[in-house]
Amino acid sequence: MTTLIILALAVVAGSGLFSGIEAALFSVPHSRVLLLKEQKRKGADALATIKENPQKAIIVIVIANNIVNIVGSIFVGVVATNILGDAMIGIVSAVLTFLIIIFGEILPKTIGENNAEKIGLLVSRPLIFAIKILTPIVWLLEQLTKKFSISRKLVSEEELHMLSELGHLEGSIEEDERDIIQKVFTLNDMTAYDIMTPRTVISAFQKDAVIGEIRNDIYELNNSRIPVFEDSMDKIIGLAYRKNILIALAKDEDDRTIESFMQDVLYVSEDIRVDDLLQLFLERREQLAIVKDEFEGTSGLVTLEDVLEQLVGEIVDEDDEVVDTRIEAKREADESDLVVEASEHLEIEEKE
Repeated sequence: MTTLIILALAVVAGSGLFSGIEAALFSVPHSRVLLLKEQKRKGADALATIKENPQKAIIVIVIANNIVNIVGSIFVGVVATNILGDAMIGIVSAVLTFLIIIFGEILPKTIGENNAEKIGLLVSRPLIFAIKILTPIVWLLEQLTKKFSISRKLVSEEELHMLSELGHLEGSIEEDERDIIQKVFTLNDMTAYDIMTPRTVISAFQKDAVIGEIRNDIYELNNSRIPVFEDSMDKIIGLAYRKNILIALAKDEDDRTIESFMQDVLYVSEDIRVDDLLQLFLERREQLAIVKDEFEGTSGLVTLEDVLEQLVGEIVDEDDEVVDTRIEAKREADESDLVVEASEHLEIEEKE
């Protein structure tokens, strides 16, 4: 009788061991494993290897668990028959099944999930060793299940969005941090056209303009960078720094032209995505770009500040007279349309 009890407990314990390991290994997030690897935690390298190709670990764990459950149950049945007779085999099987469900599946998996990191680091190396020992069997079963395996993304944009929301609800992420995280994902949904300053409200000077003649216009500007055009706004050829012009005016160099202060300018298309635009600004170390339309005309200008505002909201300083230049451009266009309509109405009345 003692032999039967010990054997039954061994089967339940073995089943619980492998069930707990399985739950632990697949409850540790891949991102957490990579962090543990960076921290050089013992067993983290082996755990990372398992997470990169979990199918091999699944095969080994399933093989071991089934050997324990099936072979162990057979031995328990044989021993129970010898000791208690055929009449009791049904009762023994029912009791063993109940014990395996509770103590070999539900409880171990709960413990494994709640202690996933510790258990994962502890068993990862022995599991890697077992995978190497069982390489022929693992390879064969991998080939059989290959067609049913699909590659999944480590984490999707939607999942990150939801994780940031859950982090805020749990208090681990502040509201402003959550907002910035979520706004990052909108950058690739917008283009330079969506955030640019339209050409109708761009302050620019012709390259031949003499600074002494336009000094008042320069004084009234708030922009640090001034676009320079040749012939028309559709042909912006460079930028001039306002501070350099002001220094020249202070030195009584009034006869200098805007062209003498001109520097190269960055050009981008209307349909460039904002995330690509941000990367371009960082790589080129630029803060302003001229936006070109499909006909190579000037559509507007976009700045690094425009990009950052998509993450943190409107950036307004004490010199800004207009908070949003796009709204201002629309207002001016509407006013212009009203003037044209009024003029046409007067012409019609005069003819009548």
